[in-house]
Amino acid sequence: MASLSPAPWPRYTRCDVLAIPPWPAKMTTRKLRLFIAVELPAPVRGLVEQVLGDLSRRVPVGVRWVRPEGVHLTLKFLGETPEEQMEAIGDALTLVAGSIPPFCLEVRGAGAFPNMRSPRVAWLGLDGETGALARVQGRLEDALVDLGFPAEERDFSPHLTLGRVNGRLSTPQLSALARGLEEVGARAFPAFLVEAMSLIESQLSSTGATYYPRRRARVGEG
Repeated sequence: MASLSPAPWPRYTRCDVLAIPPWPAKMTTRKLRLFIAVELPAPVRGLVEQVLGDLSRRVPVGVRWVRPEGVHLTLKFLGETPEEQMEAIGDALTLVAGSIPPFCLEVRGAGAFPNMRSPRVAWLGLDGETGALARVQGRLEDALVDLGFPAEERDFSPHLTLGRVNGRLSTPQLSALARGLEEVGARAFPAFLVEAMSLIESQLSSTGATYYPRRRARVGEG
């Protein structure tokens, strides 16, 4: 009886390698540092620049003074925001701006948050039709909450930020800052009409922030 031999293993002379497709690239959403503000007209901005020059000479160390082009009447800081939300934010801004007629404001007074004994932020105050300003800011706040932005926990306090204190000031520095803000607060600034609000992008770098208006909405054109 013939013996049974196992069948020989097949001989492979070539390997066919299956190509495994790569994982799809992770989609990254570009984010923009955004805020909404009223931009100052040139005559007011020029006087603010003078004020900053005077204060920086009085207190050259210990306060990070804002560059003149960085002084805005901020209505809402949005922070790092996905770029695709910019259109919806701009549309909300247009609706809110169009819901109120133009109104008049005036720079008046100066001070520091939280107080002059322990200042953290030096500011210029605002006067005039501040009720209209508060209404438009409240409507803007509501519209942005509907878009998913958190509501502000603090009450709206309109001001123009001039500088931020680094650490703790010495007694001579505190005195110089107090005298400077007192003199600034007594200055007269021209009134200005608020006719537009802007959605602004802030790009940070080692030399400071650069500002790019991304959308402007006319006040009263609803």
